[in-house]
Amino acid sequence: MTISVSGGAGGVGARLQDLRSEAGLLDAAGDDVRRWSGSVAAVAVHPEVAVATLLCPGEVAAVAGSVAAASLGADGLLVLSARLEGTAVVLRASATTYELVDSTQQRVLEALHTAAGFALGSALPLLAAGSTLVALGVGLSAASTPSTWPALVLAAQRIDAARVPGALVGGLYDNPWLLEGLTRAAPGLVQGSTWSLGTLLGGPLGGVTMPYVLSGGRWPTASYEDAVGGLIHAGGLLGMFRDTGDVGVRQVEGDFTGHAPRSVEDIFTEQGSIGQLESWGQVQISEVRQADGTSSWIVQVPGTQPWEPVRGGNPVDLTTNLRLMAGEPTHLGDQVRAAMVAAGIGLRDPVLLAGHSQGGITAASLAADPAFRDRYDVRAVVTGGSPIARFDIPGSVAVLALEHDQDAVPMLEGRENPDRPSWITVERDLARAPVGDPDPEHPEATQHAPPRHLGAAHGTDAYAQTGALVDASTDPSVRAWLDEQASFFRGGGTTTRWDVTTW
Repeated sequence: MTISVSGGAGGVGARLQDLRSEAGLLDAAGDDVRRWSGSVAAVAVHPEVAVATLLCPGEVAAVAGSVAAASLGADGLLVLSARLEGTAVVLRASATTYELVDSTQQRVLEALHTAAGFALGSALPLLAAGSTLVALGVGLSAASTPSTWPALVLAAQRIDAARVPGALVGGLYDNPWLLEGLTRAAPGLVQGSTWSLGTLLGGPLGGVTMPYVLSGGRWPTASYEDAVGGLIHAGGLLGMFRDTGDVGVRQVEGDFTGHAPRSVEDIFTEQGSIGQLESWGQVQISEVRQADGTSSWIVQVPGTQPWEPVRGGNPVDLTTNLRLMAGEPTHLGDQVRAAMVAAGIGLRDPVLLAGHSQGGITAASLAADPAFRDRYDVRAVVTGGSPIARFDIPGSVAVLALEHDQDAVPMLEGRENPDRPSWITVERDLARAPVGDPDPEHPEATQHAPPRHLGAAHGTDAYAQTGALVDASTDPSVRAWLDEQASFFRGGGTTTRWDVTTW
């Protein structure tokens, strides 16, 4: 059972950064060599050399020739300076070109997925309507012919309806590229379906006006955020997806000794703990006291809990999911801030934000907020099963994102995570590890292999196992991240939990 690591100290982004650093060094060296060339050239016009011309003109001429060759010759200092600076330009241009090609490719792929989703969505209502009419006609025709009844009954018995969904899910599990394609096409699919329904119900005018009105003027759009925002607006017309509630938290009574994470695996074990029904609506905050008397803090936000589209008292819900993916501030984010204040996290105290699923999206959203970073020294973010690629997290924050190939949730943003020195993405293909197969190198991570279905691929248990592989990894990017964030995982401290619900 292995993991695939991209980004971080050993990633492409780090190598591009190295190219730019080398370019800077070559540029500086070129400037130095050019200055040396001026100093060498000055020898030819030095007053003492001019006086020596009268006494030994031949020797002075030789000196002048050497000076000219050293400063202006084919292998002279000025030529060397130009070569150094030219190489620096090439290195910078190479890094910039790679980034431009990569970002252009990503935009093109997003546009293709959106177009494919729109085409599929446009066809679905029409296909459904046509299939219903055909099935109705065939059924009526067959039902009117008694001689066909035995054949119909036999055909129906051969169809095991209970196995059809399982077969479909199994196919997606074993072919995660299909799952990724479907999730990336989802915004376009929703828009296409709305357009097609509008056309069926109201003709060409309905096909234009229905998606426009339902989305609050956001559709049609190629923007991911606008597509999700349009869905929020449409739900709002029916009283759904309203991000309401009073900001205020209460400390949960109880002894949470031993719950402070000491590893990446522990982070997701604790994510499972705060995700249990009896812990719904709770944020966990661990203080880690350092030898110098200062404190570092780990703030953990749970994944989605109630899935109802109408807000109850728990903001860890579907409404928060949609608003986070639309790039909007959320009530849950305000509640996490309130919990951090109540826990006593000091101004500019080092903070590691962690979360599974929605919790990871919230962590990334807070880390991308300049006002939040002004209040707290956000050093790191750890996420599992969270679509966070679209958040503008600065390079000062070290991101560790765990994703499973069979988990649809981290694919929902329709974009690959950035490859840069401060962002590591760890991917794991769960289908490659048969249930019960021990990993001789990391047996602790394979004793309880997750069941082979999509729901388990998103579970905190599976991500805890992946976390154990991360902790034991020898990958240079992972080791560098673990070394840099070691202060969060060692030292004494206390753990508290904070109720963020507003029942």
